Amino acid sequence: MCSVPFANLEFYNTPDGDIMLKEVGKPARPFREADRDIISELLAIIRDRYPKAHAALMELYSKSTMNRTYYEYRVVHRFIRCNFGEYDQYRLDINYRGQLQFEEVRCPLRGECRYEGVICKPELDTRLTEREMEVFRLIAANLQTDAIADELHISPCTVNRHRENIKAKTRTGSVAEMITYWHENDLK
Repeated sequence: MCSVPFANLEFYNTPDGDIMLKEVGKPARPFREADRDIISELLAIIRDRYPKAHAALMELYSKSTMNRTYYEYRVVHRFIRCNFGEYDQYRLDINYRGQLQFEEVRCPLRGECRYEGVICKPELDTRLTEREMEVFRLIAANLQTDAIADELHISPCTVNRHRENIKAKTRTGSVAEMITYWHENDLK
């Protein structure tokens, strides 16, 4: 079974460095180590789409590796704090499609921080992996998720993760846009 839908989330920083999480239709609450679904999803996105940020975060918090859940929480907490820190009820940080919407976060180290452009305002890695290209080819051939999973001997959840990474890396918002991108760029 795939993870819980990852969409419609707003984060904001408090003056004391905590992060508040606001899910649509629910009251704001502190973001905590127990938010494993969100942490796991964001960690995978950071790893797959922002490898430079991932490497820097892994190194920065490497002293916490003995406690894996705390380590992962600290990595994701820092990524959120640096990229989604302002409250904006009209533009969610993770929109209804599950796309990340980075914000300009007020930071006293702006312009001086060695992680600016790495963790803060990270660079999207637009290169598709071999597996993403295989999935993309099958999507362009109009195969559905289950058929792609069977063809590549992977789970439907893994197909979905690859599809979302492809959409992010090609800056497309739907499968139809992905297929158009495939044909316009003569990918084969």
